Amino acid sequence: MEKPFSRERLTFRLDLLAQEAIRANDGIFQSRLGLKIHEVRVLRIIGNQPGIVFVELSRQASLERSQTSRIIQRLIKQGLVWRENDASDARRFRLFTTEEGELKRSEARRLSDALEALLMAPLQTPEAHMLDDLLARLSHWIRSGEYQQQLGDFERQEGGQPD
Repeated sequence: MEKPFSRERLTFRLDLLAQEAIRANDGIFQSRLGLKIHEVRVLRIIGNQPGIVFVELSRQASLERSQTSRIIQRLIKQGLVWRENDASDARRFRLFTTEEGELKRSEARRLSDALEALLMAPLQTPEAHMLDDLLARLSHWIRSGEYQQQLGDFERQEGGQPD
């Protein structure tokens, strides 16, 4: 018997899976760390790329600019992040984690690892590795110039139908 979810579009299923997992785990992150999942995402990116500028952070976090701005303000207020003006352009600022922010990142990593293991529990280890590899390959593909070219070609075709 076919499951209704399997008939849905792949992009919808991926989005739904991600949103449901975030929603299910967000309360745990808030109660254990005092941070929402998106705040942890921003903190991780800043910690991984000290001195990152706002525009790049917002893009990498895949969050709206206004949401990213609010998150940065909360992280600064909590003493987890600090910012300084960019030496080459005073209109921009660069972001860095504090020592407390680094400790929070470590706590978040342990919690994330445990929750991700729980999420992946229905899969055998080889299946989990295969899923990870497939997602990495798809991610690389959609960022590639070849994919962008094919999208442009598709869009230019009469009626949007592939040849």
